[in-house]
Formats: sequence, C-alpha cells, structure tokens
Amino acid sequence: MALTIEKLLANKAAARSAKFEEYNDLTDELRKLRAVDAPTTADFARIDEIKARKGGISSAVDAFDAEIAELKREMDADEKLESLQRKAEPAAALPKYDEVARVGQEPRTYTRETAAGGASFFRDAWGYEKGDIHARERIQRHAREVEVHKEMSERAVTSGTFGGLVVPQYLVEMAAISLRNGRPLANVVSRHQIPTDGMNLVIPRGTTGSSATVQATENTAVSNTDEAWTDLTVPVRTVSGQADVSRQALERGSGVDQLIYSDLARAYMAQVGSQVISGTGASGQVLGILNTAGIGAMTSFGAAVSPTNLNSKIAGANVAVWSAGQGIAADVLVMHPRRWGWLSGQVDTTGRPLVQANPNIAFNTSAQGSATGEALGDSPTPFVGVHSSGLPVLLDLNIPTNVGTNVEDVILALDSDELHLWEDGDGMPRQLSFEQTTGGSLTTKLVVYGYIAFTAGRYPAAVAKIGGLDVTGGQGLIAPVF
Repeated sequence: MALTIEKLLANKAAARSAKFEEYNDLTDELRKLRAVDAPTTADFARIDEIKARKGGISSAVDAFDAEIAELKREMDADEKLESLQRKAEPAAALPKYDEVARVGQEPRTYTRETAAGGASFFRDAWGYEKGDIHARERIQRHAREVEVHKEMSERAVTSGTFGGLVVPQYLVEMAAISLRNGRPLANVVSRHQIPTDGMNLVIPRGTTGSSATVQATENTAVSNTDEAWTDLTVPVRTVSGQADVSRQALERGSGVDQLIYSDLARAYMAQVGSQVISGTGASGQVLGILNTAGIGAMTSFGAAVSPTNLNSKIAGANVAVWSAGQGIAADVLVMHPRRWGWLSGQVDTTGRPLVQANPNIAFNTSAQGSATGEALGDSPTPFVGVHSSGLPVLLDLNIPTNVGTNVEDVILALDSDELHLWEDGDGMPRQLSFEQTTGGSLTTKLVVYGYIAFTAGRYPAAVAKIGGLDVTGGQGLIAPVF
C-alpha cells in the first residue's frame, strides 16, 4: 500500500514528539549538572554539549512544524477538490452505506471458497503487475485486509512497490506437509514477532555480575563488584525461494496457487530449520547453534559408540547445561533420525530393547498444533520417545551428519526457552514478488521471501553438543549400520 498523507502526517508528528522527549531528557540532565556544588571540567564540557544538542533539537522541531503545516494544507486542498468534483459530477456521489465494502464485516477477498469459485490470488497478482484494473482492486482490498488483521508487519503492507505483496491466509493454512527436512527444532524454540524496522536486534548481555558475601565483622566493607555489560547484536536475515512458472499457468491455471506456494513454502521452511542449527553467521546467514561460541561440547568418545558411553555423554551434556546457572536446564534432546534409529535398535543380553518409543509425549503442544507445527511442514508429533535421562527426544533432519574428521552426526541437549527466533506472523513466507526472466519463453520467476533473526548467544551454555570430536576411524557418532 502507498504511504498516504495521513500516514506521513502521523509519522512526522511521532518524530516531533520523540524530539521533544529527547529535549526534556537533556533539560533534566542539564538541571542536575548545574546543581553540582563543585563541577569538574568534564561537567562543564557536558553542559556545553547539552546546550548545543538542545539548539539542534529546537531547529529540528521547527522543521517538523513546517512540514506538518504543509501536509495539513495539502490535505485541506485535496478535500476541497474532492468536494468540488462531487458537486460538478453527480455520478461521483458518495455510495450508500450498504454499497460499501468494510474490512472485518465483509468476506475476505481470497479464501478457500473464493478459490473454488475461480478467484486466484496468483493470477490477480500477475494481472496487477500487468495493469489489470480489476485485479488491482482485489489486490488492494486484500492488502487492507492484511493490515487490519495484522497478518504481517508494516514493512510488507506499506510498501508502494509490488515486492511487498502478502500471500493470503488460506494458502498459508493449506501449505502441504513437507517432504523436505522441515523445521522441528525451530518450531519449539522461543519464537517472537520480528520488529517492523531495522536490520539488527540488540540485546544487552551481562558479562560480569554483582557480588554478595558474608560481612566479616560489623562496620567492615561489604562485597562490591561492578557489573559489566556488552551488546549481543542479532542481525535480521532474508530467506527466499523462487520458481519459474509459465505464463499460461499463471493466467489460465486452475489450483496453481496452492501447488506453487506449497512447494516454495516447504523449501523456505527447510532453510529456516537448517539456519537455526547450522547457520554460519556469514554471507547473509544467521549464526546457528553449532557455530555459536560458548556452547558446551562433550569430549570425544575415544571408542566405538555404544549405549553405555552414549548415555554417559548425554548425562554429561545435561549436567553442563544445568550447571550454567539457576533457571537453565536441558528440556529436550535433538538428534538425527539415524541416531535414534540406531539407539532404538539396541537390545540387552536377553534381547530386550534399551529404549522404547513413546508416541504420547506432550511437549510444547501449542507449537505442534499451530501453523508452526503441522502446517509448517513437520509431523504434528516430532517427539519420538523419552531418553533414560527423562528428556523427550526430538528428531530433526537438519542435524548435520558430516561433522568433524570422522563425519559424525551430533546430538544437542538444550534448554529450548533460551534459543530465540524472530519471524513475521506465524513464520510462513508470505511476501511475494514477480521478477522478469525469459520473456521470450513466456516464463515468469515467482519469488517468496521472509525475514528472520536467531540467536543462541544470550546464554550459550544453555546448549551442549555431543559428537563430532573423534579423530580415530570407527569412533564417535559415525554412520550406523542397520
């Protein structure tokens, strides 16, 4: 949607208010400095700096006042022109109440029902780009609906370009279950709405805490340690996918919306799941768990893997997470299906299985039953059993199987609450654009994309990995033989 005069006016007013708040804060600081009995040279320098900044703010406020006044004059002129046009052209009279479509009171533009009747979102999106006035009207109405229902951040719906078009909710709900890797771990971490602006999130992180000890005797000094803080910067990254689609499919295809979007959504979700675990932090990637400095790592097995030494490593990983500090505790084990398959195939000397799958695990069921569970391309119950440590076991195909010298897989013991993922809406890629490609072949490139940010760095010790450290052939979590 284009940025209207009303929105421009609101933005200018908000910026002006922010300047006033800054001016008031500086005034309070100046008052305190002037009340100091014996001001230092640094105090005088700060006073001069504050005076200069207040002068600059006053000039900025004056500029905002002038811009706001100009916008109001433009609004008044537009209203007068519309009034004159209605008087001169009776056909342009305002519609009756029952002839006006109202968002929230009328059916959505794109739904399963409208799709069954032939209303294609992708076809309209293509027509929008080509100047089809009816398609443009439906797309613009859909954009207003998205804004009212808050299905996407403002970044997607206030853009004046076609690149911000939002895929309708019914397609998100109908996305087919993924046959790719999906995103099981990404579905159970702490998930947040990504801010509408900015390309970096900054989280203050304490590196040195205060102290408290027993006072030796009365009137003696008590423990005193200055706190130290640093900023944890989490970059916002773009995940995208594309597909080449024939013009015939877009203009005349039936049901093409669901087919194309489902495939692109599956690819998008698999990439998000991979980034959360293995993102390098370079070349536009997030910094994934395995590349985060400070996560725990168990020592090498030093032998071929067995149920006994594996359980010992898992116990050590759990202790490492629990030892990070009060409030942090491992609540899930994440492993590749090949490791669970090997483990579930182990038996004791009498042939009894050492682990038993439990299909009735209730862990983070809110994620399993929402769009971030089944509809995001994962089984609604990705937890396959419980380890002897009492932790549920989550299978994720994004766990790498090529780690270290011996090409091992790894197991993660982690506190899922301390892994943080920011996404738009419910995490589905819902922003769409068309790009020109081989026009001579009547081929169009369809692109979906979304924004994510992830960190395991708030408390890195909330994760401990097992595997990937052995250097002698045949040792560690190498590929099992079934």
